[in-house]
Amino acid sequence: MKLLSSSIYRYCLLVISVIMQSCVSANISKEFENATLRFSRGTPMPSSRAYMGYCNTSKTTFVVGGMNKAEEHYNTILSYSPKNDTWNEVTPINIKGEKLINTTISSGSMFLFNGTKGKEDDPMASIDVNVREVAFNNRVPELTNVSLNPQAIHKSSIAEWKGKVFLFGGRIDDETYSNTLFSFDSKKKEWKQLASMPKQMITYGTIVHGKLYVFGGRNEAPIDEIYMYNIKVDRWVKVGKLAEPIVDATITNYGSNIIIFSNEQLFIYNTDKGTLKRYHTNVGKLVGNGMTVSEEKLIIFGGVKTNSVGKEVYSSTVYTLDIQKILQ
Repeated sequence: MKLLSSSIYRYCLLVISVIMQSCVSANISKEFENATLRFSRGTPMPSSRAYMGYCNTSKTTFVVGGMNKAEEHYNTILSYSPKNDTWNEVTPINIKGEKLINTTISSGSMFLFNGTKGKEDDPMASIDVNVREVAFNNRVPELTNVSLNPQAIHKSSIAEWKGKVFLFGGRIDDETYSNTLFSFDSKKKEWKQLASMPKQMITYGTIVHGKLYVFGGRNEAPIDEIYMYNIKVDRWVKVGKLAEPIVDATITNYGSNIIIFSNEQLFIYNTDKGTLKRYHTNVGKLVGNGMTVSEEKLIIFGGVKTNSVGKEVYSSTVYTLDIQKILQ
């Protein structure tokens, strides 16, 4: 009886702590800056591409697949060294030529989820059900199918934490958005379904200190809420609202800060203080781009840019910024 009471007591304390965090975090201070963050330009990618997978280590950024203006799909994995400002291909790896691949690094390997050759806005297009592991640190890199995705889905999002990969949201078909959250153990290659998101939606998220934060997105309408999932207690709470919906974004994190790029603006959410800052940039309007942090630099690359006359142009441009400039 004492053991049972002790377990219930600890669980109640965890739930109370989540509720208290929700109440505190809901008071978000939105600081809108007039200043423009000016990115420098690095060596361009070997080819213009958008809607690619991407991930990073502390020293290297990887670009996986994607497509070009002619809707040709790339089957290569590229690596970028910010220190040397150079691009290389991870050989002899050739993936299926796909775009919209969810990519992350976990337990020392790269993992690829989803991916499609279908039209960008066609959620009914065939989604790759294979989970692929890329041993990119091997003397001869290897690509292996290691599992099947229990819910391969269009425009799902991805985040990694301590050997677990979390996939959430996305679009199932023309009329149905997903609110599912799954975790994948990158060592055991095992899946687990977790607490469903508060809404069915495409959204953008990353994990800081054991908590998954998701920002905006869309379903039948644009979304302006910020939700947080506590991995320890398997529970979602709403922690705030954006000043305006974010419907297309790339996201990464550095320390306690979450960095979001959307519509040529950069948003910095500090998870410790619950503050949200917004900056203008000189990057321009991009969609389908990638964003990572490697070698203490924030790196934005690729995507589809709208030029001064409203024409869409596939980009190979690489923009870099000292990460400390946005944390002051």
